[in-house]
Amino acid sequence: MAPGPSLMENLKPLSAYLKPARGRGMAKVLVADVELCVGCERCALMCAFNKFKVFNPRRGAIYVVKMEPGIDAPVFCIQCGACIDACPAGAIYRDPKTDVVMIDEEKCTGCGTCVTVCPYGAVHVDPVTKKAFKCTYCGFCVKYCPQSALKFVEPEEALWLKRKNMARSLTASPTLARKLWWRPPLR
Repeated sequence: MAPGPSLMENLKPLSAYLKPARGRGMAKVLVADVELCVGCERCALMCAFNKFKVFNPRRGAIYVVKMEPGIDAPVFCIQCGACIDACPAGAIYRDPKTDVVMIDEEKCTGCGTCVTVCPYGAVHVDPVTKKAFKCTYCGFCVKYCPQSALKFVEPEEALWLKRKNMARSLTASPTLARKLWWRPPLR
C-alpha cells in the first residue's frame, strides 16, 4: 500500500487562512479591546471553569499576553481554520451553522499537530485530558470580563478594532513599535 500525501502536502499556504471573518458567514466575531484589558486573566479563569470545571487560567482556551507594562492582549482562536486541514485524525471541523471551528473530542488523539500549525498559538492540548481544545465562541469570557474588553461584534467592526489596537500598541509603547517594525538598514 502506497503512503498517502504528507501533512505538509495537504496544508494550504498561511495566507489562505488569514482572511477576515467577513464572507465566511460568521454572524459575530469575538474581539478584545487592548485599551480596556487590564490583564486580570479572569477570562482565562472562567474559560477553564466552563470547560473543565477548574479555576486554573492555564487550562483556558484564552490567555493574556503582557506585551508591555499596561498593555495586555487576550489571545484566542480567530477561527481561521488552519488546524482543520492539519488534523490527521479528522477531528477538527467547521460547524456549518455557526462557522466556528470545533474539535470532536471523541476523534482527537491528542497528537498536537493542530497546536503546531496554529498561527496564533490558540489551540492547546490539555495536560489532564490529553485532548486538543480551543475557543468555541461560547461567550463565557465575554460575560465575566470585568472591563468589558471582550465582546462579540459585527465582522466590519472587528477589522476596525484590530487596526485601532495595533495603532494604540505602537503609539503607547515605542519599545514595542521598534520590536514589531524595526528592520536592519540595507547595505
